[in-house]
Amino acid sequence: MKVIRIKEIPLSVARELLEARQKRAPLESYQLSALYHASKFSKLPSDKTEKLIEELIANFKISRVTATQIANIMPQTIQELRTLLAKESKVFLTEDLEKMLEIIKNYVE
Repeated sequence: MKVIRIKEIPLSVARELLEARQKRAPLESYQLSALYHASKFSKLPSDKTEKLIEELIANFKISRVTATQIANIMPQTIQELRTLLAKESKVFLTEDLEKMLEIIKNYVE
């Protein structure tokens, strides 16, 4: 098997991929653990998660890695958001963070 490309995916997409794989053949123990984790901690359906990631990238010019982590965790406070944005090489004003939280809240089921 050869790796063709590497792309960060949210937990909801990982869950769907593992569920599809499980229908074809039994999963290995590590795959079952990953499926359990993704099922327990994914917060949105994969289509909504991807839309959220793309919206965060477009509006705030953050990396896909950071946007994916935000979509996985769905922070509810500015402090949580600041922690996730710490590795970005950009300073975010409080207004930007509040806008980001509003976008996140729009996706919460």
